[in-house]
Amino acid sequence: MDKTAKDTTLAIGVSLGVALVTAVVLLAASRAPDPHVAAGVFPPWWSRSAVVAAAAQAGVIRDLGAAPFIVVVRDPEGRAQARLRQAGALFSVGPAGSAVCGS
Repeated sequence: MDKTAKDTTLAIGVSLGVALVTAVVLLAASRAPDPHVAAGVFPPWWSRSAVVAAAAQAGVIRDLGAAPFIVVVRDPEGRAQARLRQAGALFSVGPAGSAVCGS
């Protein structure tokens, strides 16, 4: 394996490691104290407009994360996390968990 291939493999490994650590932290914070508010983590390959449109189906958008695939919504019925998952979020977390991603 040449140096370029090794560097690429290392960069991919580091990126996957960071993504894994971020996901673990977010999942650890997934218990929302208020069932009316949650942050949805949508597929990162979706456009910001697709993420916002999907999140709007789950409730009233309260905040946009620094990462373009994270949106905090409020559902008056108290089913924010379930509605985000139904709208296409990979998973949902309490809004405190979204702070990890800079929202």
